[in-house]
Amino acid sequence: MDYLVKPKENFSLEVTIPGSKSISNRALILAALRGKKCILRNFLLSDDTTYMIEGLKKLGNIIEFSENNNELTVIGNNKRVFDNVSVYTGNAGTMMRFLSSYIATGFGTVTLSGNSRMNERPIKDLVDSLEELGVKIQYLENTGYPPISLSVNSNNFSDSVKVKGDKSSQYLSSLLMAAPYFKNGLKIELQSHLVSRPYIDMTLSMMSEFGVKVKEDKIENCFYIPCGKYELDNYLIEGDMSSASYFLAMALITNSTIKINNYFKNSIQGDKKFLEIFLNLGGRILNETPNSITVSGIENYKGIDIDLNDSPDIAQTLAVVALFAKTSTTVTNVANMRIKETDRITALKNEILKLGGEFIEREDSFTIIPKTSYKGVTVETYDDHRMAMSFSLAGLKIPGIIIKESNCVSKTFPDYFKIFNKIYEV
Repeated sequence: MDYLVKPKENFSLEVTIPGSKSISNRALILAALRGKKCILRNFLLSDDTTYMIEGLKKLGNIIEFSENNNELTVIGNNKRVFDNVSVYTGNAGTMMRFLSSYIATGFGTVTLSGNSRMNERPIKDLVDSLEELGVKIQYLENTGYPPISLSVNSNNFSDSVKVKGDKSSQYLSSLLMAAPYFKNGLKIELQSHLVSRPYIDMTLSMMSEFGVKVKEDKIENCFYIPCGKYELDNYLIEGDMSSASYFLAMALITNSTIKINNYFKNSIQGDKKFLEIFLNLGGRILNETPNSITVSGIENYKGIDIDLNDSPDIAQTLAVVALFAKTSTTVTNVANMRIKETDRITALKNEILKLGGEFIEREDSFTIIPKTSYKGVTVETYDDHRMAMSFSLAGLKIPGIIIKESNCVSKTFPDYFKIFNKIYEV
């Protein structure tokens, strides 16, 4: 379904963002490993989390969703004995990585496969770590990429493992969450620079809240996880800070006032950084509560030079904001944007050039030089939810923007365009 965006500025709007995808998927893994009833509140039901739910069900977990209050009830499979199970992940990279280590806590054989894009997203660094641990893994098509087959007997595992985190922090998060369920616990030695560090902090924070505390030695670059169990039976999931970034950006570029509900002031998510960017560019906070924020934009703002290695998922939002700045914007240290749902740096370049913008592409960074006017075009989304949501914002300033296959937002924010339509009702 294509979506025609109509320009609009200087409006007031109130929105409610959904629960965090990153937290929802981590909470699913922790609740499943717990092996007893656990209720997850404010759970995000989207394509990615639905794939995870269905995968965990195939692996013997009981999961029920209540639409009335966005509550998910998980009763984990304590035995985790897998008899030649096949699990499909779609293009859910988080699921592919997290389930690989989850499966390693049990016994038997499981095949993990995804769509064509998933088969292009690397998993070798995590596979190498799991093989060092003692898991037998076979690449079913291309070495280093899904689909993979895992054969596990967690009774015979090593108590230490090395992992690289320069392509994705999810390899480390995956091992961290599973580690308490290895009989000797686990020592994880980080072998490289770590991208997206705030996502590791999120994982550690959630593990602690569920009852397992990890010791980190920052000098030795090691994590020590004791053998233990997750004990929490009720967990509240924060609103999604990546989703919030679109409404912060919307307020900024249209000089509008927007109240965002389900916005957690003390969020554990790294993408809360977009509020800092918003303020640095001249946006204002009008009111703030523990779970909401009201902001307003500005008539003119300058560009920014920023390292987004810790928060690459907000880079596309910032790229669209940069189109309407008075000076250039450079985003650095974001090489892992290239192994997301699409090569996001190249995708940004393609669509910004179509608009008539100027985009300088580098291997791990990019620069946007704003123009005084742009042309309305059909924006390709590359089956990437963040391309669709980011460029919808451009359409509020540029007449004639059409978002192609806008339904791809169902990956993380199914109601995005339903909420977006409220702009035209105020």
